Amino acid sequence: MAEDVNAWRQSGAVYIWRYSALNSSRRGWHFTADPAGCASIVDLIGRMVVSNIACHRTLALGRVSADIWEIPNFGPPKAEHFEKLRIDYLPGAADLALVENGDRLDLGFGSTRAASLKAAFVDVGIGNGDFGIATSNDKHAESWMFW
Repeated sequence: MAEDVNAWRQSGAVYIWRYSALNSSRRGWHFTADPAGCASIVDLIGRMVVSNIACHRTLALGRVSADIWEIPNFGPPKAEHFEKLRIDYLPGAADLALVENGDRLDLGFGSTRAASLKAAFVDVGIGNGDFGIATSNDKHAESWMFW
C-alpha cells in the first residue's frame, strides 16, 4: 500500500500562513487551497490512511498573496514564507501538529484526526471556508483555520 502513497503527485496550489496581529481569531495557522489543491491533499490523506503505515510526502506551498490573506481580512500575514509542506502520517498519533523546519513546515497527523483534516480540505474545495478544526482533544489547544 505504501506504493500508492509514493505514486501520489501534487496538483493545484496550497497555502499556509500566520497573521502578524494576534487575537483569538487571528492566532495560529491558516490554510486554503484551490479546488485542485484540495482534491490533491484529500487524495493523499486517503492513501495514507489506507496504507496504515507511517509514511510521508512533501508538496510545494504557494506564496501567500494579498488575494489569499485578505479573504479573512485580518491584515497582512507574517513575513515568513514556507516553500514546502511535509505531510507525515503516523497511524498512532492522536493530535495534529504543524512545526517549522527551516523553509519547510512539517504537518503530522494520525488516524484519530485524519477524518477532520480530510473533511476540512473537502469543504474548502467546494467553497465552504471560514471554520476551524481542533488539533487535539485538549480544549486549550490551538485550532487551525480554513478559508
